[in-house]
Amino acid sequence: MSELFESFPYLQSEKLIITKMTEDDVNALNEITSNDNIYRYIPPFLYKKSRGNLLAAIRNPGGRDFEKKRMIIAGIYLCGEPDKLIGLAEMFDYKKRGNQITIGYRLNETYWNRGIATEAVRLRVNYLCYDVGVKMLKAYVMPENVYSQRALLKNGFIEEIDTIQGNGWGEKEISDLKVFTYTAC
Repeated sequence: MSELFESFPYLQSEKLIITKMTEDDVNALNEITSNDNIYRYIPPFLYKKSRGNLLAAIRNPGGRDFEKKRMIIAGIYLCGEPDKLIGLAEMFDYKKRGNQITIGYRLNETYWNRGIATEAVRLRVNYLCYDVGVKMLKAYVMPENVYSQRALLKNGFIEEIDTIQGNGWGEKEISDLKVFTYTAC
């Protein structure tokens, strides 16, 4: 079993590749981060930044932030178009003591409703639970984001009874968030 942050993950299925982004992805990342429809359901990570800031964002989550064991922000690519970034696969807030991590994702709107989020979650469940040995995965979703909820439920996540409050989600100051956990690891 490998350690989380031992090496940057390269995850692949018949449909998707999840791996480290490169500077060649900056235009595709800009397309994602400048779309208000994407950010109506999530916090403003990398939101509407300049090209220089996006280049730094590609370098930091894949470089400095990974090396400091803070987070893994990987690119999502289709196997048929392995050079075109279509989304982000996030793994962050790792708590070594509780052996848990939070996952998130965001996709270019062009690729919504194709099962890509579901597949990206499945790849990370397999990697985090069975390759790395994380015991609990968490995800937070706005109640109106039913498609993200379905992607999690299809992968065995359970919706918790309690909701939490999130700051800055969906361009709101405070939002209720549903909490989903995966503990079948």
